[in-house]
Amino acid sequence: MQGKGCRKGSAVVDVVIFAAIVVFVILPVFSIIMEKYVLLNKAQIIKDAIDMTGISVYNAINTAELAKAGVDVDETTAEEIYRNLLALNLKLDDDLKPLPGSLAEDTVSVRSLIIFSDMFPAVCPLGASITRPSVHSVVVVPVRPSLYRRLVLGMIGRQFVELEVHVDSEIPVNN
Repeated sequence: MQGKGCRKGSAVVDVVIFAAIVVFVILPVFSIIMEKYVLLNKAQIIKDAIDMTGISVYNAINTAELAKAGVDVDETTAEEIYRNLLALNLKLDDDLKPLPGSLAEDTVSVRSLIIFSDMFPAVCPLGASITRPSVHSVVVVPVRPSLYRRLVLGMIGRQFVELEVHVDSEIPVNN
């Protein structure tokens, strides 16, 4: 009789250990992997939007200089175009604050915007090689984690995770 009781007790312990492993090991690891995937997906969407914004700076090219085989960019116009299209692409208002449906959770900041229009090859401030007319930009987009939001933000002591996105977009010119 005692042998049967030991087997049942052993089965219950096995089930409890299996449940503990699932709850305390497998689910947290899966959650961390999914959270990282979601953040990387957001970062890629933001990077694509910033790249399209940088490419659109070609509208600021002085076309009279193109005939002389030069690329002259009106930097004031380029910065205005960049901010307007960044706001449009990331669903932001004119002050770069998020509108409903935006991936950003707080005010987006443009840390660096440099237009490389001549003197090639060049190197952007973050070390990337520039060989053609390009727009170098570094944009910081605050986002919140999707899973375990309070836990993750509490652990890092912040309200948001700041995604710093660096993109060097080639301006489409026909050289």
